[in-house]
Amino acid sequence: MARKRTFEILTILIAAAVSATAPPALGDQVRDLVTVAGAPSNQLVGYGLVVGLPGTGDQTTQIPYTQQAITNMLSHEGITLPATSFMQPYDVASVMVTATVPPYAEPGADLNVTVSAIGNATSLAGGVLLPTPLKGGNGLVYAQAQGPLLVSGFAASAAGSSVRANTPTVGRIPDGAVMSRAIPTSSILPDGESHLLLRQPSYGNAARIASAINRSVGAGTAYAASPDEIDLSNAGSLDPVEFMARVLRVSVTPRKAIPTVVVDAQSGTIVMGAGVRLGPAVVSHGNLTVTIQAYNAVSQPNPFSGGRTVGVQNAQISARQSKGGKVVTLPHAVTLAEVAAALNRIGASPSDLIAIVEALESAGALKADLKVI
Repeated sequence: MARKRTFEILTILIAAAVSATAPPALGDQVRDLVTVAGAPSNQLVGYGLVVGLPGTGDQTTQIPYTQQAITNMLSHEGITLPATSFMQPYDVASVMVTATVPPYAEPGADLNVTVSAIGNATSLAGGVLLPTPLKGGNGLVYAQAQGPLLVSGFAASAAGSSVRANTPTVGRIPDGAVMSRAIPTSSILPDGESHLLLRQPSYGNAARIASAINRSVGAGTAYAASPDEIDLSNAGSLDPVEFMARVLRVSVTPRKAIPTVVVDAQSGTIVMGAGVRLGPAVVSHGNLTVTIQAYNAVSQPNPFSGGRTVGVQNAQISARQSKGGKVVTLPHAVTLAEVAAALNRIGASPSDLIAIVEALESAGALKADLKVI
């Protein structure tokens, strides 16, 4: 009996030890839900020239600022052209160069840049960006970009025919810009206070994050000032960097995000997040197709009438209502797979499905937040 009692006690102690050493339930870290105020990303922009294009550059007779930029560039190199000189290169294109500076970027850091044509160049493939200063909104230069472009699209034309894939007038230069000036940040104030900004404002998440920080770092460290802001106070002896690192490492279980349906009207893409539900609804869908055909004819005058032979263009217009339209009853769907199956029953094209999704949201049958981009 004593041995049995001893075994039970040992079992209880082992179970307690395992539960004590088991890792806590995993959740999101504070760094995943907030950004630090005073250290945002910044955008830079500059005007530049891309050279070395295989005849796909700007037509300077139609884009005068490209010719002016070339003249200014040559004058900086000590080459002076007569005022009456005329140039018509096809291997140069005017471009706008943009870059995003991450928080805390210091001089010498590399930035990815995007180069976009602003003239009538047909392609930037094969071009090289000349040194281009990049400025912030205050007009100061913070970086300089240059280098060969990576272009994913292409375009070709001959004898009135052309082919084009993707967007050949936009390219990228990975690590193509170098920071020359630091952008000031003020994430930690002199009095030790700092602020966290929620990526998605929420009363519930603000309260949960503040409570988790107070439990982990110390009581009175965090205060939820609003649905999108949490105030921090470093009352301990931690240095500012260690203090912010501990705060951002705190684990917290956020409230469930609002189900979202994102619609890209340009490409006909619909993306549904988890939690999207569909209420009962009746959908009637049909198509109206209007066709316009043009054909050329020749009007021939009678012999000896003195008339002239002329070309005549005629047009034929027809409209056709699709008979495939039908009324579909959509059942109550609570999972993403059920929602997809219900929408597939309609048999609509992606562009038609966008209109149906918007109508379902307006009718209150789509239980999600609809965002059109």
